[in-house]
Amino acid sequence: MRLARSLLLSTALVASALTMPAMAQQTSSAQALQALPPALRAAVQTGNGQAVQQAIQTLSGGNVQRQGQLASQVVQAAEQLLATNPQAAVNAAGAALEVVRTNAVQTGAPQQTETVVTTAARIFVNPAAIQVAPTQVAGLAGTAVAVAQATGNPTLAANVASQAVSVAEQVVNSNPAAAVQLAAAAVQAVQSTSVQNAAPTQTMQVATTAARIVVQPAAQQAAPAAAASVATTVTQVVTNPVVYQTAPAAAVQAMSNSYSTVTSQTVAAAAPAAAQTVTQTLNQASTSTQLSQSNAANSAQVNAILGGQAVTQQPTAQTAETQQNTTQQNTTQQQQQQQNNNNNTQPVVVEPPPVFTASPS
Repeated sequence: MRLARSLLLSTALVASALTMPAMAQQTSSAQALQALPPALRAAVQTGNGQAVQQAIQTLSGGNVQRQGQLASQVVQAAEQLLATNPQAAVNAAGAALEVVRTNAVQTGAPQQTETVVTTAARIFVNPAAIQVAPTQVAGLAGTAVAVAQATGNPTLAANVASQAVSVAEQVVNSNPAAAVQLAAAAVQAVQSTSVQNAAPTQTMQVATTAARIVVQPAAQQAAPAAAASVATTVTQVVTNPVVYQTAPAAAVQAMSNSYSTVTSQTVAAAAPAAAQTVTQTLNQASTSTQLSQSNAANSAQVNAILGGQAVTQQPTAQTAETQQNTTQQNTTQQQQQQQNNNNNTQPVVVEPPPVFTASPS
């Protein structure tokens, strides 16, 4: 009798342990929603982005600080909705971003603006959101990049751009035009020297992923001029010595993908000047003493790219150590860093000249 009671008690405890996480998640979601004013809560639950924005404007009475506060509450509630209603979560996050997109709110509520951006980024990289609405998620990511860039916080801009470009790579097969557009926005966000110096590892991640996107024939066919612009900017970004030294092998691979992109027939026909610009940048990179200090084989590898020859990256021990250190510093970008690491093993098929595959550094 005692044994039976013990077994029943053990079974009940196990069942309780299994249901506790789900119950806790539902409680958290309910709490986040309940914290919203009734009209705003109803708008979030229905997933009507326009209704969310209108409710925020009405409740704030034109007070930009209140607008930022309500937008922050909305996006946090949206994150809690991801498990049960990812479409509504994406819509609510988009509405919150639109509220903090104005200069007035960014100036009057800077902390809330950054909260909205970082939370929205966690939403748009969520697999559930991408699966339900990939194109809409790409648009959400693009808005987040624009707001992050407007805040003037270089680290925030680099982090959000890195997350956004990972989304772009995931949607390139289903919507290559949207992927290229998002990649272009992400690359633009890390184009400034201040961002590159503040977050070189994330900047490298953005550049290498963007280069992998635009080298794909589908992306070039969908948006050849934009692909040319991305490739041109990528070569300029990765040849910055501060960025280059974080991962020389990835930088050289990005150069190769970019050169292949602008010299492909599709892209060259739409943007004939891009090949000349990229070639000029690579010529300068091949003679750069600073780049050679990070990678002794830099000159030979860049010249091989320009000559259409396959090369193999031969990193030094110092380069490997540098990459390990910078990877450890980027712990908040685990998903994006994993994709960056995959760059060393993922084959790339492009039009001539051939693309080389760099060995891991």
